[in-house]
Amino acid sequence: MALPALFSCNVGEPFSLEDNPDTVVEEIPKAVNSAEGAATEEFLIRIGKGEAVPEGIEAERLFRPVPGKEELERKHGLDRWYVVRPSRGMELRAAALAVSEIPAVESIEFESSLTRPFESDHLELPAVPFTKAGNPVTMNDPLLKSQWFLYNNGDKSVFGSTNVAGTDVSIRDAWRLETGDPSVIVAVVDEGVKYTHPDLKDNMWKNSGEIPDNGKDDDGNGYVDDVYGYNFAADGAISWNLSGDEGHGTHVAGLVAATNNNGIGVSSVAGGSGSGDGVRIMSCQIFSGTRRDGVAAAAKAIKYAADNGASVLQCSFGLGSYYSDKAFSEGLSAVKAAFDYFRDPANANCSAVQGNIVVISAGNGHNSKAEYPGAYRDYICVSAVSQDNLPAWYTNYGSGVNIASPGGDNTLANGLTMLSTVPSETDATKSDYAFMHGTSMATPVVSGIAALGLSYAKRLNRKFSRDEYEALVLSSVNPLEDMLTGTKKGPSSTMDLASYRGKMGTGVIDAWKLLLNIEGVPFTTVKTGQEAVVDLSAWFGSDANHLTWLGVEIPEADRKAIGLSGDAVLRDGKLRLTCMQHGCARLTVTAIAGGSIQGSDTEMGGKPFSRAVSIVSRSNVSANDGWL
Repeated sequence: MALPALFSCNVGEPFSLEDNPDTVVEEIPKAVNSAEGAATEEFLIRIGKGEAVPEGIEAERLFRPVPGKEELERKHGLDRWYVVRPSRGMELRAAALAVSEIPAVESIEFESSLTRPFESDHLELPAVPFTKAGNPVTMNDPLLKSQWFLYNNGDKSVFGSTNVAGTDVSIRDAWRLETGDPSVIVAVVDEGVKYTHPDLKDNMWKNSGEIPDNGKDDDGNGYVDDVYGYNFAADGAISWNLSGDEGHGTHVAGLVAATNNNGIGVSSVAGGSGSGDGVRIMSCQIFSGTRRDGVAAAAKAIKYAADNGASVLQCSFGLGSYYSDKAFSEGLSAVKAAFDYFRDPANANCSAVQGNIVVISAGNGHNSKAEYPGAYRDYICVSAVSQDNLPAWYTNYGSGVNIASPGGDNTLANGLTMLSTVPSETDATKSDYAFMHGTSMATPVVSGIAALGLSYAKRLNRKFSRDEYEALVLSSVNPLEDMLTGTKKGPSSTMDLASYRGKMGTGVIDAWKLLLNIEGVPFTTVKTGQEAVVDLSAWFGSDANHLTWLGVEIPEADRKAIGLSGDAVLRDGKLRLTCMQHGCARLTVTAIAGGSIQGSDTEMGGKPFSRAVSIVSRSNVSANDGWL
């Protein structure tokens, strides 16, 4: 198909305005987002189904094809997207206008800039690791004691006067069941991850078909030296120490899967037990130094993650101000197509779930709606709370937000936020660890817990649809609503906490509850420090008060986890117990079905049957006793 008269170039030649110096561009009919502030001097086109790239347009495919996935790529239209780079002085809008007049071109998109929703305080680490916040777990990572979001015993001398016990994700208890499976891969779509970091190197995903640093594409996938992932911003090797880099990707990666129990640094949600069993981190770099690359890098990174085994897509970035799902889908349809491709059940990379999971930050604008793409209905969108168990001052909330997670708040006493790994090259103190806060930090906690759950489901040979698994994640939460009264002081204004009611998502993510949900064991929440009376009818039927009870079995580790005072007592269909510290436990309760005695060789009697009961001890208990 010939180019419009605007061009006088042959097939394959770049665009030129040499013969049209007075061209005036007023509008671009097929453009679905604005050229104002375009991130790069290029734009994307989508050609019609069955059409070829028009003659005279120098373009390259946006998405690199993968042998064997052609049908799936066509299903999501990935084969129809191309990158066009005008040259020889041609103005970007002029080129786009000309292309928009070609019938084969279905849509045009300019490159939008990406944003990183986080605050980089890089607070200086204490000379001596915290020792006051006692952490009764087996992990020997010395800085674990300062990671309040993993375990928080309420120590106000360390984490400030507003610190609330139990403002954590119950990882201490979850680790008794699962610490991570190396076959589960989390793609960190962010700045480059420092894959040589002492606390990350053992948990990095490695492309077995690529030979490091030989300058060749050994596995023939179109990417040179993509051993730990790829730099889609610069189309080259992963980097983390250029001018403008913040260590953001490395910090995010450490929250997901810094190596646990290796005697150095920090712990992480799904970093294993020190035996090589943590989940793996794939670095899909879309930020590099001061480059203002746009959505093309993100789209390519998302497809790469799907094609190379990632089960969870960790996205702590924003793609602009859109006001509806339709506007996002039409305005950024290339990246939307990549997300759809990643989530497709045909691309499932973990045997436990039919499809992959997308987790995205809500944004830090203190707005009453989430930022896209997180706000889109298909993705898990994460808001942030701080160690006071209240919304962080910066977090977006409201429309589009699905779930909350610890993200830190530097306005609180002591200013301690989320401690994780960073490249020493980007840290002022040349440390490998630093504090940051933001929904960027809340999101990888959820991604890590989702990956931990996949690890556990795989080990138990449990299988879920993608929607079923996402529902388990969203229902595995601790209550927040009853805390949202009064006010909280932000850096420049006072927050009316009532305005956050019903707008932070389902609650605050809890790793223990997700693992128990995967098992199929229901849970109930009891108040720490007072006797709890748990109605067992939910487990044993509505006539539980008439059953004969044989007893309750509580493993010693679970007894210690909740600080059980005395014994648990069964009477009249109810379980009575007193938990003196926040934590989680799994109990096994046994009753007789039919009759008052158990059947034996000499006596006719009933059949004993047992049910697992999960108890979560918290200082804050919702009105519905923890049930959604």
